[in-house]
Amino acid sequence: MLISGDSDAIVATSLLEASNLVVLKGSSMIHSTANLGLHGQGSLNLSGPGDIIEAQHLVLSLFYAISVGPGSVLRGPLENASDNAMAPRLYCNQKYCPVELLHPPEDCNVNASLSFTLQICRVEDVIVKGSIEGSVVHFHLVRTVVVESSGAISASGLGCIGGLGHGARLPNGLSSGAGHGGRGGDAYYGGTYISGGIAYGDAELPCELGSGSGNESLSGATAGGGVIVMGSLEHSLLKLVAHGDIKADGESYGKYVGGRMVGLVQM
Repeated sequence: MLISGDSDAIVATSLLEASNLVVLKGSSMIHSTANLGLHGQGSLNLSGPGDIIEAQHLVLSLFYAISVGPGSVLRGPLENASDNAMAPRLYCNQKYCPVELLHPPEDCNVNASLSFTLQICRVEDVIVKGSIEGSVVHFHLVRTVVVESSGAISASGLGCIGGLGHGARLPNGLSSGAGHGGRGGDAYYGGTYISGGIAYGDAELPCELGSGSGNESLSGATAGGGVIVMGSLEHSLLKLVAHGDIKADGESYGKYVGGRMVGLVQM
């Protein structure tokens, strides 16, 4: 199923309702170029390799259980999201934590003005044997999350190319590291010096996106890590079992390019 909504405001947000069981199998896909909400009352099952649900903003809600099978993917935003007019506007230069990261709305509506790019809301159990990928991933009013050994919840490389602690990169490839919890590494080569990115954020309650290389116009520009939030201050996640990966790493380009800063996983 393809929903093309990036050029038409009327279909910028689409909602799919399922009364009982939703099963994707045989490399099935639900793909929206804009915002997508998928709501149900029973189970959502992505069976195996090639099964994908993806959108620029994706909200899955009200299911009893969601199962992401081996090789299947839940993704928001899309890969190469910046090429799309409906791409999320990340809060890369915001000095304060978006309030919805700590106090999210109780409803599960699709709201592109919020910072979340992928939200799973009011679901009892989430079983991950494949991949859940997003810039700002949020599990809200979820009871149990199980990440099997083959599974991953990832915001890696989906943060900011710029950001508050962005590094600097020259056309000759010399680059300093991005900062976040600490200052980024300086770079020096052939008489040229570049200082690293500044430190930012609160170690007691981190909520910022990771910063990147800082020059999107140069080839090889890389991004920091995104954000994964499990629960909220009012509603904590009851159970997390992680045999696989939960990660928000920054991208890496090569030994002559400064490092990118990780994002965060908040529980």
